[in-house]
Amino acid sequence: MSRKNIKANRNIQIPKKVDPSMRVVNLSGYEIPKVKENARREWVEYGDDNNYFYELIERYLGSPTNSRCINGIVDMIYGRGLNATDSTEKPEMFGKMQSLLRPNDIKRVVNDLKMLGQATIQVVYKAGKKQISGLHHFPTETLRAEKAKDGKVKGYYYHPDWANIKPSDKPKRIPSFRNGTRSEKIEIYCIKPYRAGFYYYSPVDYQGCLQYCSLEEEVSNYHISNIKNGLQPSLLLNFNNGVPTDEIQELIERKIYDKFSGSSNAGRFILAFNESSESQAGVEPMHLPDAHAQYDFLAKESREKIMIGHGVVSPILLGIKDNTGFGNNAEELRTASILMDNIVIRPFQTLLLDAFKELLSFNGIMLDLYFTTLQPIEFTELDNISTKIKREEETGEKLSSDKEEVIDDEELLDIEVDFELEEPKEEE
Repeated sequence: MSRKNIKANRNIQIPKKVDPSMRVVNLSGYEIPKVKENARREWVEYGDDNNYFYELIERYLGSPTNSRCINGIVDMIYGRGLNATDSTEKPEMFGKMQSLLRPNDIKRVVNDLKMLGQATIQVVYKAGKKQISGLHHFPTETLRAEKAKDGKVKGYYYHPDWANIKPSDKPKRIPSFRNGTRSEKIEIYCIKPYRAGFYYYSPVDYQGCLQYCSLEEEVSNYHISNIKNGLQPSLLLNFNNGVPTDEIQELIERKIYDKFSGSSNAGRFILAFNESSESQAGVEPMHLPDAHAQYDFLAKESREKIMIGHGVVSPILLGIKDNTGFGNNAEELRTASILMDNIVIRPFQTLLLDAFKELLSFNGIMLDLYFTTLQPIEFTELDNISTKIKREEETGEKLSSDKEEVIDDEELLDIEVDFELEEPKEEE
C-alpha cells in the first residue's frame, strides 16, 4: 500500500471532535461510612471528611419520612420517662437517681442513640472521684474516638465543628469512663450497640435506607427547583427579520417577559434573533413520558424503604397516613403496636437501661429501672403477666409494692367501689 493510501485511511479514521459543552455525569453509588486512622492524628476519623454525623443530621432534616420515623421512635423509646418498680421501697435511691438523670438529658441521649447510632454521657465526679455528682448529655457529633490502646478506647477528643477544623486547632481530650486520672473530674461514657466490623463507631440501625432518604430529599428539591426556575422552557420565539442591536433585543425581551412570564404561564421562554428562517434556531425537546407516575413511584418507594429501614410495622403508629384507613383495623393496629414495641423499641430501652444501671451503681444506687410506655393499656400484652411488678413494667401503673404477689384474674377485672345506697323516699 502506498504512503498516500495509508495517509488517506488514517484521515478517515480520525474521530470527529466532540462538542465540549456535552458532559456525562456519573452517579456514584452509596458507600458505607469509612473509619480511618490518620497517623498524624490522635483521633479516629468517621466518614470521608470526618463529618459523617452531620451527614446523618442532614438526612434527618431533608427527608420528611426519615425525620418522622426518628421522632416517633424516639418518643416511643422515652415514653413518659424513666421510672423504677422499687421506687416505693427505695425512695432515697430513687430520689438520687432522679437528681442525676434529668428528663431533658435522658431525652437527648435517646435522640442521639436513634439518630446518630450512639450516644454519650458526660460523667462529672465529686472531689476524690468516689461519687458521681452529675450525668449530663454530651453532643455526640462533637466527639471523635481516640485510637485504642491495649484494646480499649481510653479517651475522646472534642471539637465544636470537625468539618472546619484548622491545623492550628487543638481538640480537647476527655478521658473515657473509668480511664481518667484522679485529677480529671470529667469523663465520657459512650452508649453504642455492637455492630460487626465497627469498633470505634456504630452505624445507625437504619443504615440500609439512607440512600432512599437522599432520594426523597432530591425528588423534593427537583420539584421545588422546577417550580421556581422553570427547568424546561415552554416557548420558543424566532424573529427572522435580522438581528437587532443589543438595546432593542433587551427591550423586546423585557416586554415579552412582562406579558407572558410568571407562574401561571408555565415559566420561561426562549428568545432567538436570526438572520433568516433558514438559519433559525431549532430545539428538540426531551419529554419524559408519564413523568408524574414516575415521580409518584419514587416518592412511594422511598417512603416504603425508609419505614422498612426503621422497622416500622405500621405507619399509622407514627402518624403517617396509611391506605387502609382507620375502619375495622383496631385489632391489626394493636398487634402492630405490640410487635413494634418488642422488636424495635425494647432493644433500645434495654441498651439504655443497662448503661444507666452501670453508671448509677458507681454511687451505690441499685434500682429496677424501666421506661414508662406510651402505649394505651388496651394495646399492652397482659396475657402472660403473672405478677403485679411485671404489669407495672408493661403499663407503668403503680399497683403494689409486693413483687411476688400473683395477680388474680378477677382482681384485674373487678373494680370495687365503696359507696352507700340511699333508699328512695316515699312520695307524699
